[in-house]
Amino acid sequence: MQEELYFYRKYGTNSFEKSATEKTIIPVRQKSSFFPYTIIFDNKKKLWQQVDDLPVQSNLGADVVYADFVEFPVRPLKPIITGKEILSKDKIIYLEDLSPKEMQLYLNYRRELKRFDFNITNFTDADEIQKDYFASKITVDYDNLTLKLSFTCFVRKEIEAANHRNLFVEAKTFPFYSDALPEMPVIKTETLCFDIKNGVFSSTRSEDDIPWTGEEEPWNDFVFAHTEEVLPPYLYYQKVIAFLRTLDNTMYPQSVISEAYEKCILLVERYTGTKIERALNTKNTKETHLTKMYNLTMLPYEHALYQVLMSKELYELKIRFAYKRTDSKVFHKFLEKAHIKDWRILRRCYMERPAVLLTCMRMQDSGFKDVNLYNRVLESEDNCAILDDMDRKSLVFFSRYSIRRRGQIATLNTLLKKTYDEDGDVDLYIKKDSVNMFCQYFRYVPKELRSDILDEGFTRFNHDALSSISYRARSRKIVFKYTSEQKKLEDDIEGYSFRLPKDSYQLSEIGAKLHNCVGSYAKDVKNKECTIVYATKDDAYTICIEVQQKAVKQELTNYNKHPTEEEKKVLATWHDRHGLDVL
Repeated sequence: MQEELYFYRKYGTNSFEKSATEKTIIPVRQKSSFFPYTIIFDNKKKLWQQVDDLPVQSNLGADVVYADFVEFPVRPLKPIITGKEILSKDKIIYLEDLSPKEMQLYLNYRRELKRFDFNITNFTDADEIQKDYFASKITVDYDNLTLKLSFTCFVRKEIEAANHRNLFVEAKTFPFYSDALPEMPVIKTETLCFDIKNGVFSSTRSEDDIPWTGEEEPWNDFVFAHTEEVLPPYLYYQKVIAFLRTLDNTMYPQSVISEAYEKCILLVERYTGTKIERALNTKNTKETHLTKMYNLTMLPYEHALYQVLMSKELYELKIRFAYKRTDSKVFHKFLEKAHIKDWRILRRCYMERPAVLLTCMRMQDSGFKDVNLYNRVLESEDNCAILDDMDRKSLVFFSRYSIRRRGQIATLNTLLKKTYDEDGDVDLYIKKDSVNMFCQYFRYVPKELRSDILDEGFTRFNHDALSSISYRARSRKIVFKYTSEQKKLEDDIEGYSFRLPKDSYQLSEIGAKLHNCVGSYAKDVKNKECTIVYATKDDAYTICIEVQQKAVKQELTNYNKHPTEEEKKVLATWHDRHGLDVL
C-alpha cells in the first residue's frame, strides 16, 4: 500500500497547504521597486505575460496554484575606483575625485547593492525558508517500509552552474540584472529517502557545494560523498547530522517535515512492533525532525542509542559494539558491553539525553561508584555538560588522584564548583583548562598548589598558577611544520588575518595575550592532533581557533569569551571558504 500527500505554498505566505492531488504551477514575478510590472508565465505558450492584476486564485481552478518566482540575490562586485583614473586604489577616494565614467560605475553599483539587499530580504519567507521552494510531496510505502520526501523549487540555470553554497552568489560571472523579462522557469525536485526495513538513507542532495546530484545516493557507507576519502563512523555521522540539521532549519518547510516525521514513526512501529515516543526533546535545540528520522531509520529498536554508537568518544575508546537492527534487547546488551548498571533514573535521563551513557562511562572510569553521585550528575544537564566538556584523560587523572585523598563527594564538588572570570561571570573554560594543565604538567605542580586545588577548586588564581607552570615547562622552542592542507587555512577576510603560529613561543604568546592555555597545545600541534589558527585585527590577537580534521572544535576570544557578532560573521565566511564544520 502506498500513500501520497502533496503540499503547496499558499501564494504570498509561509504556509504549505495539504492537497490530495497534484497541481499545476503558474510562476509569478511580482512588481517591485526594481522590476516595473507583474508578470505570469503561460505554461502552454512558454512565455511571460504582463498583467495589471493577478487573476483571483478561486478562478484558476482547484488544480492550479501560483508560485512566487523571486529574483535570486546576486551581490554586485565593487568596481575598482582610482579617482580620475590616476590615484592609487589604496588612497582614500572622495566623490569629487571621480571621473564621469567612474561616477557612473559607482552609481550603478549603489543601485545594484540596494537591489541585492532588497532581494536578500524578499528571497525568504517568515520562516526563513527560500520562497523558491513552492511544493512538497510525501510518499509512504507501507509494504516496503520506505518514506520519501520531495521538495520542488525554481532553479536559475546560471545560478545552478555556479555551485553556490550561500544564499547568494557574487556577480563574478553574471552581469547586473536588468529590467528585462527573466529567464524561463526551470523546476527541480530534491528528494530524501528513508528506508526503514534496510536501514538506508539516500538523497539527491549532497553535503558539498553541489546543490543536487539528480540521482539518489546512499549515505550509509563511511565514504565521504563524491570523494574516495574514507571517514571514521563518528565523523561521518556528524556530517550527515549537520547536513540534515541545515535542511531542517533553513531549507525545507517545517509543516511538511513534521508530518513526514509522524509517518516515519508509523513505519518504524510497523517494523519493530513497539511504540515510539513522538515528542522531540525540547531541551536539545540541535535535535530536529530530520535528524531524529535518520536515527529511527538506522536503529529502529533503540533509535536514541545510534547517536551514542556513532560518537567520537566511543570510537576513540576502541569500543566496537556489533548489533542487529531487529534485536529488541540492544540497549541492555550495550549496557553490559560498557559495564553500566541499569537503574530507573538512568533510563529516564537516557530518554531525554542519550549521551548520558557516555557521561556515565566517564564517571565510571574516573572512579565514582556512589549511585547518588551519578543521579546528581545525570539529572542535571548543566552538570553533565561540565564533565562532558573536559578532556577525558585529564578528567580521569584528576578524579582518581582526588578520590584517593578526599573521597568521591568532595571530588565531585570540586569538579562541579563554579569558576568565575574577571567580570564575575561563570567560565567553564577556566576549569577545563585547569584540569587539562593539572594532568599534563602534574610533575611540575608543587604540593602546596595541589593541596590548594583539592581544597578550593579550580579558581582563577589556581588557573593562573597552573598557566605559569605550564609556560615554564614548555619553554623549549618547538618549530611547527604544516601540511599544504593546513597552510590553506590562512586567509584575509574583512580586516581579519587568519594565520598559523610558527612555533611554541608564538603559541605561548597568543595564550598570554588572550589569557588562555593554548600554549599547552604545542605537542598536539606538533603531532598533528589538531591545528591552531589565530586571527588578528590591526596587528592584535583577537581569536584563537582549534581545528580537528575538517571540523572547528572551538573558537574563542580574550579570556575564553565567545566571538562578537562582527567576528561571528567573519568566522562564518572563513568556515565556508575552507569547508569547515562547526562542532
